[in-house]
Amino acid sequence: MKITGAVLCGGASNRMGEDKATLDLLGRPMVQWVVEAMKQAGAETVVALGDRPDLELPVLADKEPGSGPLGAIIGALEQYGTLLVCPCDIPTVSSEVLREIISHSQVVKEPVVLAHSGRLEPLIGVYKEESLGLLKLGYIRGARGPKTALRVEDYATVKVLPDQVKNVNTKEDFRSVLPQFEL
Repeated sequence: MKITGAVLCGGASNRMGEDKATLDLLGRPMVQWVVEAMKQAGAETVVALGDRPDLELPVLADKEPGSGPLGAIIGALEQYGTLLVCPCDIPTVSSEVLREIISHSQVVKEPVVLAHSGRLEPLIGVYKEESLGLLKLGYIRGARGPKTALRVEDYATVKVLPDQVKNVNTKEDFRSVLPQFEL
């Protein structure tokens, strides 16, 4: 199965106070940790979703400003087909976790496979090409995030540990993930 890595990079980083995608984490921009995990997991190409030419990645800008992550995922599905999606601010995501999500997506009938860390992680998963219609329908109905566009029967899940998918939204979050990288 051909899969494209799609890194969500369109947020304003308000809680962090500076751009999260380019935030230095042990000498590399935070987004690069996600990109590397995606490539090691089997993504043939990795693109940045959002207007981010500064990230040294192929970029797919939002067709419609304010369309949220759902609009970005829809645009990427139309452009690239099946996607492995993850936000730029989850540097702890591993290639093993992403590989497990990809593998599970190949054996289930559901068009979406998401990480579940004790709570649903709708921005970390595989969105198969077949999910495009239901995501568009959700968008038309006003959804701007995939969680509100998806019904329970639309997705399967893969259990992950919360530390494997920790969002880095604040300086405190950033300090809390550093020990995972300092081995």
